[in-house]
Amino acid sequence: MERTDNIRQYLKNKHQGGENNQKGGLFEDFYAVYQIVSYIANHKYSFDNVKFQTQLEDTFVDDMLIAHPEQNIYHQLKNTQSLSWGKVDKQGDIAFDFARQIEDCKERGEKFSLKLIYSLKDSKVGEQTPEEIKDQTSAEYFEYSSDLNSLVITSAPLRRALMAITPNGEKAPTDDLSNIASVFLGVWKGCDSKNRISLEEIIHRAESFKHINLKIYPDEEMGEDCKRILDAIEGFEYHISGRMFYWSIGRMNGSCPWPDEMEAEIIRQHPTDKWGLMSALS
Repeated sequence: MERTDNIRQYLKNKHQGGENNQKGGLFEDFYAVYQIVSYIANHKYSFDNVKFQTQLEDTFVDDMLIAHPEQNIYHQLKNTQSLSWGKVDKQGDIAFDFARQIEDCKERGEKFSLKLIYSLKDSKVGEQTPEEIKDQTSAEYFEYSSDLNSLVITSAPLRRALMAITPNGEKAPTDDLSNIASVFLGVWKGCDSKNRISLEEIIHRAESFKHINLKIYPDEEMGEDCKRILDAIEGFEYHISGRMFYWSIGRMNGSCPWPDEMEAEIIRQHPTDKWGLMSALS
């Protein structure tokens, strides 16, 4: 689509407004966390192919882009008490932005879709999408909350996405789900999301937090020599889930990452009781 001076100024103002609203934009941040954990569950082994970007310049549907080789998905987020599409030919209306975005993407030969994300629970925008844009557009409700822990409790889609990447799945306590959500929120807010960041990088940063265990990798394996040593320690119970080693003996329990070096150290020290094992695990 050709950019007239009027359109250039319109997009400049829209971008500046988006930057200002992004400061403290809990709705946008919490929705980003939801999308991140959802994509982790659905794109295992191809995390580097998924990229996130926010506040896109010179773009009509500009709040968030999820880029993937199969399709780019542009998101507009609206946390408002009133909401309507307006008209596709009226500058400033949501429908106008979506229609112009469709033109831009088609001109680039891009594989794309557009999403309107809204927090107004009883809104009918999903049923009222203008004919001119409905083939490339969907509308999705996402609950607003001013508190992430509360959102984890009340938002079924977010809970399901978090359960899908935790070792305990549906049995995972709410505290564990909230902890994982909080880690990803912290990572997201620390990212320069105005430049594309890969899902792989987001996961890498999240895993630097101590004791976060994501069920997104095959369980690490333990050699037979190491198993024989551990099985010979009276009262010692253990299992590996993902990349974490969980253990308990009497009233003591703990967990730690399970790299190859840990197994090698246990074999080297060959502990025969819990005190020797604690030394090997430390």
